[in-house]
Amino acid sequence: MNRTAMETTGRTETLPPALGLDDLAAAAPIPATESMPADVAELLEPHSGVYVLSDDKPSLDAGSAHVRAAADVWHVDAVHGELRTTIPGLEQTELPLETAESVRAEDAGTDSHRPGWLEQQFLPRLAPFQLSPRETGSPGSRLFFEPRAAAEAERLAYPWCCVGRVVTSSSLGTWTGSGVLVGPNLLLTAGHVAPFGGSNWSMEFIPALRQGDPNPRPFGSAFVSQYRGYNRPSDVFGYDYAICRLYRPLGQALGWMGVQSWGDEDEYERRSYTSSGYPATFGGRPAVQFAIGIRDLDNDSPGKELETVEYTTGGWSGGPLWFFAGQSPMVVGVLSGAETDGFDPRRDVYAGYTAMIDLVRFGRDNWRP
Repeated sequence: MNRTAMETTGRTETLPPALGLDDLAAAAPIPATESMPADVAELLEPHSGVYVLSDDKPSLDAGSAHVRAAADVWHVDAVHGELRTTIPGLEQTELPLETAESVRAEDAGTDSHRPGWLEQQFLPRLAPFQLSPRETGSPGSRLFFEPRAAAEAERLAYPWCCVGRVVTSSSLGTWTGSGVLVGPNLLLTAGHVAPFGGSNWSMEFIPALRQGDPNPRPFGSAFVSQYRGYNRPSDVFGYDYAICRLYRPLGQALGWMGVQSWGDEDEYERRSYTSSGYPATFGGRPAVQFAIGIRDLDNDSPGKELETVEYTTGGWSGGPLWFFAGQSPMVVGVLSGAETDGFDPRRDVYAGYTAMIDLVRFGRDNWRP
């Protein structure tokens, strides 16, 4: 277990130094020390078949027939219940905005956790990925990096396996975003990735998704049963986050990242960060950017806007901005979007601060697996 930042508010202990790029490149991997238990490995098995929405135990009795003009395709009719390919969510909680006076200016955070059966890598093998101006909507082409396992047959190591794609579906439509594990059964993402106000909704988290690979879902997936967070439609804002409870506690198998905020803005600006996500232009594969500095911070009660150079594209929303505090990966914000503020250049905006920590703490305290 890897516990550096403990779950306390106003703590006095100092975090280990943040690792820079040279430190990450020089850091040796931390090897696994045990085998994954069989019951934990079951959490990572891929979903198969379909789900049935029914008040009673469904009958498996079904009829089938050829689809016209498609001789190799069969249509299967469920006799009892509604067939689904997703697990529906149960509860949405949209939080009211707090006043600026209620926001605490203090250091706060939660712990990270690496299970003993997972190797930790500080810097994975990287593959360059260049996007054209047409694909990014920017004046010039951009170079990104895709994290990969040391060998194609292997899975991404901790903590890279904690980041994944979020697929949201509801009466409002279907869209994708990114998210990160922050507890045994907790997913942190952007508030606008969640289907606030939508009915018949589902959210699926797919950690370390790699579309196009022989095994694109190496750690399976999990659906969201409930979530709570903030919603301000069609706007980039500093408290754009939601905490989600997963039906399947993937963090018990994969571990999770910690979260961190500081009362002193200088603490944000004196570190460099990594950003991870699933931009739509990558076609369902992960992207990562390193050595990101925070250029400006704007108060946006009950959160803060953490502004960096613009480099993300659609689908990255909800992806974490994070750093290594010694051996512990710590999230300081999730991507809300990009904006132009006055005469400043257009910048990416991450939502962070103590309201994010409070959401994660709520999940830890009330949604135990």
